[in-house]
Amino acid sequence: TLKGVITESKSGRQAMLGKIIIDATGDGDVAAKAGVPFTLGREEDNKMQPATLMFRVAGVDMERGVFPGSFETNPEVPAGKLQDLAKKHLPYPAGHVLLYPSTLPGVVTCNMTNAIDIDGTDADSLTKAEAVCRSQLDPIVSFLRKFVPGFENCYIISSASLIGIRETRHFEGEYTLTREDILSSRQFDDWAVRNASFNFDVHNIRGAGLDPTGLQNHFPKIPGYSIPYGCLVPKKVENLLLAGRCISGTHIAHSSYRVMPICANLGQAAGAAAALCVKHNIAPRKLDVRALQEVLKDTMGN
Repeated sequence: TLKGVITESKSGRQAMLGKIIIDATGDGDVAAKAGVPFTLGREEDNKMQPATLMFRVAGVDMERGVFPGSFETNPEVPAGKLQDLAKKHLPYPAGHVLLYPSTLPGVVTCNMTNAIDIDGTDADSLTKAEAVCRSQLDPIVSFLRKFVPGFENCYIISSASLIGIRETRHFEGEYTLTREDILSSRQFDDWAVRNASFNFDVHNIRGAGLDPTGLQNHFPKIPGYSIPYGCLVPKKVENLLLAGRCISGTHIAHSSYRVMPICANLGQAAGAAAALCVKHNIAPRKLDVRALQEVLKDTMGN
């Protein structure tokens, strides 16, 4: 039974005790140390999705700008097809163009750096990812200035303080969400998230772009799916709940629910469940899911 979490900070070593602990670390650091069984990344080889360092550029002519928002978007620019140009001219394993206009004049968010063979649970590997992605920034900006209309005078104004990790641990829960659950738009009676909807967003393990299996092509056919409460309840450890991308699911299923809107709903569900467990002095796996669903309906979060 989990009693709390020990932390190390500028205040030194401290113990934070609680009746219910929610692991929303993304990597499931608490759950792993508590002994919850897990797998890393892809089931067959433990390979994990690439890491990315997001950054922003300013000085963009928004009226002339080209803004591909998906890997499938491959606009024609004067030098050719933009995604094809990226694969040819950007330093491997970078090689795609994803550009998102912001609400600030002339400012665009760029999702273009790429680091492969990264283990987000290992400090040395995280350092490697940071170095690889930061080394790609100048070549990417040069590429944008040369090939992308409207970006001729762009310049970096900020970059993320931490590397973005898409995938690490998948924990064993009372239920494990699968690819088939999502493809069939399965609606679970014991839902904790009632309506999730996103692509199978598997970035290429070996380089730029999306996974070559083409799983993203299923997205237009999926109206939405639910995530059962059992995915938030880990095996073997009491008084612990999972939230965010470290819930119980397969590598492919995870690629859909790992995105921010769905993770926010998972956090809402875990927080409400924890409060109910404390109120009624019960373990998470003993919670009446119908009571949780009533709370979630009232908050309009699902």
